[in-house]
Amino acid sequence: MDNPIYFVSDNHFQKRNDKFEHDRRAKFYSLLDHIKDKNGSLVIAGDFFDFWFEYKGYVPYEYIDIFEKLKDLKDSGINIYYVLGNHDYWDFGFFNRVFTKCTYKDEYLILDENKKFSVIHGDGVLPEDSGYRLFRRIIRSKLCITLFKILSPSMGYYIASKISNADKPTTYYKDNESLKVKLTDYARTRWGDIDVLLMGHYHQSGIIEENNKKLIFLGDWLTKYLVTVYDNGQWNQIQWDK
Repeated sequence: MDNPIYFVSDNHFQKRNDKFEHDRRAKFYSLLDHIKDKNGSLVIAGDFFDFWFEYKGYVPYEYIDIFEKLKDLKDSGINIYYVLGNHDYWDFGFFNRVFTKCTYKDEYLILDENKKFSVIHGDGVLPEDSGYRLFRRIIRSKLCITLFKILSPSMGYYIASKISNADKPTTYYKDNESLKVKLTDYARTRWGDIDVLLMGHYHQSGIIEENNKKLIFLGDWLTKYLVTVYDNGQWNQIQWDK
């Protein structure tokens, strides 16, 4: 895998054209230009879109510029890997056809210099998430997907916009030390098989190290604009502001 590797998560790009959305996309596009210049790789760890459900023959026009930028990156020789999140799980092959090298439903494993990295979105990993895990199983079932496909795209995306509610107060996305403790406990259950666990979903940031293992929180692109970079054995996190 080409180094440097750039990891992002929880961009939550939305079907809107206001200044906030425009500015967020401009920052992200500058990151894509940087990755192209560095000849690196890009890993997206889910919830890149605030909602994505692949309807045959339909792409929201508000997303077209994003897909064009990602396709241009792919066409320039950059490999893009995508781990689906809880907001954009319902991709049925469109991402692979347009811009990704590979798309993963649960986990992306990377081997580099005899180290194993696991990239997950991270939803549903806590013990108290049992109710959510049941809900997730239902909305990802073949029956639920079939029923949702019956809806018109406009109705489907309208319903999703009411459920998603990414426009939370900025305080919602602040780092939470008690949450990090719980997620570190989860990471310990994984560190026997892997060296580094990279996780999105919770919008936390930072790198936790313990006994030569790492838990890396991938932040978001709503308030943090965080990029995690791996380059020849070194990890770094950057708040992208270009």
